[in-house]
Order: sequence, then structure tokens, then C-alpha cells
Amino acid sequence: MGQIETVVMLMLENRSLDSVLGWLYERELPARVIPEGSSPSFDGLRNAMSNRSGNRTYDAQHGTHQMPQPMRVPRWDPNEGYEFVVRQLHGDENAKVPENPWETEPTMTGFASDFDAVYDDPGEVMGSYDERQLPVLYGLARRFAVSDRWFSSVPTQTNANRAFSLCGTSLGVVDNREIKTFETRTIFDALAGRKSWGVYWQWDGFQSGDPGPVGGCYTANLFPNIRAAVDRREGSMATYAEFLDDLKGRRDIPEFCYLEPHWGVGKGYLTGLDYVGVQGNDYHPPCFVGPSEHYLGALYDALRNSKQWEHMLFIITFDEHGGTYDHARPPRTVAPDDHLTAPGIEPPFDFTRLGVRVPTILVTPYVTPGTVFRAPTHAGHDFDHTSVIATLLKWAGVDPATAQLGRRVAVAPTFESVLTTEAHLATEHIAVPDDYKDQGGGLGLHLGLELADLDPIGLTMEMWRHISDKSTNVSDFVHHLRHATKGSSDS
Repeated sequence: MGQIETVVMLMLENRSLDSVLGWLYERELPARVIPEGSSPSFDGLRNAMSNRSGNRTYDAQHGTHQMPQPMRVPRWDPNEGYEFVVRQLHGDENAKVPENPWETEPTMTGFASDFDAVYDDPGEVMGSYDERQLPVLYGLARRFAVSDRWFSSVPTQTNANRAFSLCGTSLGVVDNREIKTFETRTIFDALAGRKSWGVYWQWDGFQSGDPGPVGGCYTANLFPNIRAAVDRREGSMATYAEFLDDLKGRRDIPEFCYLEPHWGVGKGYLTGLDYVGVQGNDYHPPCFVGPSEHYLGALYDALRNSKQWEHMLFIITFDEHGGTYDHARPPRTVAPDDHLTAPGIEPPFDFTRLGVRVPTILVTPYVTPGTVFRAPTHAGHDFDHTSVIATLLKWAGVDPATAQLGRRVAVAPTFESVLTTEAHLATEHIAVPDDYKDQGGGLGLHLGLELADLDPIGLTMEMWRHISDKSTNVSDFVHHLRHATKGSSDS
């Protein structure tokens, strides 16, 4: 990847490939597929795909136009913890799973019944946005390169998958509640002395509390080695606003830039069409997706108008599927190390199965427009988040097998073969409707009339996520939120 001088990576939240790009290339073939000889068709949704819950069938939806709140689907946050993902992958119409599920192939039939066990209207979790609704995601996927065989690294929720994307392992963790920090080596440690890097965050505590490095950056709070490396002056941390200023020429950006989104969090609504939580730009349900589209489009404009664009690679991916439906069965893989799931985690997991498929888009002048890519034929494994680590290591001149980032990184397929040696520099702005930016009240707090008395300003994102993770439904979320805002020990 000698033609690439700058890599920018944005990891978004909680969407399967089918949920946000399921209808890509439904009527035509991609211009190019990699590797050559692989299927010429994009592996997206088809009208016959469905799940059952009880005695009803719920089809994958072509767009969400007919749903009560089309730009906020599903209207409740689907289950995303490990035990629920097991049900989504292996469950039947009654949410029952085999006694030893990991000894069998996933059926991908339990999404609707798992959702139905907690919320109403299982059809919501089968919803899939179309190109009219998500012009930026679809537009970037069409104009650049998208993978239809990229899987989250572990069949569970955010923290474990983000750990795989930066560390190559989750240290045996499969539940957000198991661990507060991952004390282990990261990709940033491996890049030290070879590539400059920076981590940028958007969360500001609603401009109250502690918007600085300790309170703001969820990634650095989760992975302490990042702060230690910054203290050693091996890398840098700054706000997203500063990153945008640097793109405009204030100063050079690092060679590898890792961007946090503005986090969204919540469970759903209490009455009517209202919802409770934080509106982000990370696509996380049950938030509105309009702001996510607006801000992703704005970031793309800032990158393509920067002086670094001519030799830039912009990686867009999602940490995990967040409980939303996908039809592709996660394949087997390599365990990253000898860590096992903690006692009491049922069923036990050996980390030899990938998680649910997620979107990954490579935006750069150095791809053929309209590319769909999969792992090289000789790779032996499909792409997962450790493929980003392995590709970055090779870009930096480091052998993934000697980088001390685990056995999966050592054998992860890399995607440098997707890039061309000749640049395609012509780009254009992708328009979004004028009201997208302010859907859900815009970025920040959204509580609804029923909770107008609450004042959760100053809660860290860790606290918001802790409240969400331990809440099983909307009422439970509201209960814990009330206690947190009153300073209760229950928070």
C-alpha cells in the first residue's frame, strides 16, 4: 500500500450489513468483484428471507417506509449481549436453542423471536433501509469498495468487538458487564516508531461535566495502553473538532487516525413515538439514522477536500450487528489466544466462530468504483476486524505474525489487493435531505416529555452504557436512569 500515506478509520455502531446495505446492487451487478472468479453478485437481501416468531412469519423489509417511524427502525434497541446473540444465530420461532449450539451451524432464524421476547412488533428487527433513506452509506458503497463477507469478530456486543479491532483479542470477554478496561497491547503499540497516530472523540458530556480526555474518549478509557502511549509521546489524542480543523490545514494529521463517533444510546420509547436516550451519529438503534447520514456525509466531504485525500484510505466499519437481522451465517475462525469465557457464561465459547456480518467500506481514490470484495481465495478465513490490524501492520512494515497481537491477527486476511495503483480522483458531494441533521432533536440528549424533570447532564458515556447494558427493557432503563441522575448507589 505504498500509494497510501494516510489511513482514517471510523468504527460505527450496531448494524448488520442487511440492516443498512441489504438492498445494494439488487438490480445490477457490481463493476468489479475481488477475488476474481468469486460470485459476481452482491450477497444482499432477497424478498424470500424471513424469520418466524410463534406462528407468524416476518419478512426482511425492503426499506422501512411503511413502519411507524421510518428513520428510527427498530424503535427499540435490540438485544446485543452474548446470550441473546446465541439465540439470534441458533434460535427457532420460540427462541429455543440447541443444547450445544456452537457444535452446529448457525441458522440465522432467531432474530424475530429474540426481539419478540422483550419488545412488540418483531418486524422492526427485520427492517432494512434502502438507498433513498441512506444515500450516504449506499452512495459510498457504490462509488468505492464494500465487502459482503466481513464479520464482526465475536458473536456479542460492542466492547469485545472493539477490543478485537484494536487488540486482536477480547481476553475472553463476551459481555460489556464483564470488564471495565482491557489491559493489553494494541495496534497503536505495534505502530510506535513506524507510523504516527491519533485518536479523536466526539462525546462532550453535553458540554458539561468533564469533556476532557478522561471524560470524553470512550476508546482511551476502555484501552488504557492508549493513554500510556500518549504519555510516552508515541501518539496523540484530540477532539473530533480539532481533527476537522487539522484537515482544513491547521496542521498535518497523523498517518493513522482513529475516529470515535458521537455515541448514541437508549432503549426505545415510553409512549407514542418518543424515545429515551442520547441521539448520536453512529447509526445505533433506536436513535434516528438521519444525523448519522448527515455527519458521515460531512466527514467524507472534509476528507475529500483535504490535502491528504490524494493518498488517503478511509475505512468505515461497524463494531457489531446490535441485534439487527442478517442472513449470512458467520463462519469458523481461529481463536486469538488461550483465553476462555468466564465461569457462568452459558453456553461456553471458544472464540472459533465469528460474529454477525457488518458493513465495511473502503473509501479511497485507489479503488475501482463499484467494487465488492471478499477475502483472498488462499486466505482460508473471512474478513473480520482483525483484518484491519493485519493490513495496517503490513502497511507499516510489520509482520502480523510477530506483532504480539494474537493468533487471529497473525493469520487474518488483508485487503491491500482491493486497492489499485492508479488513482480515480473524481468525487462529488452526496446530498442528504435538509431535515436529516436535526432528526431526534439533533445530537445530544433526548428524553421526551415524561422525563423532562431529569437532569442527566454530566453522566459519562460509560455510565450511560452501563445503564443501558443492565436494563432489559425501556421501563428498566428509565428506572436506572432516574436513580443515576439522583446520585443513587444503584446507578
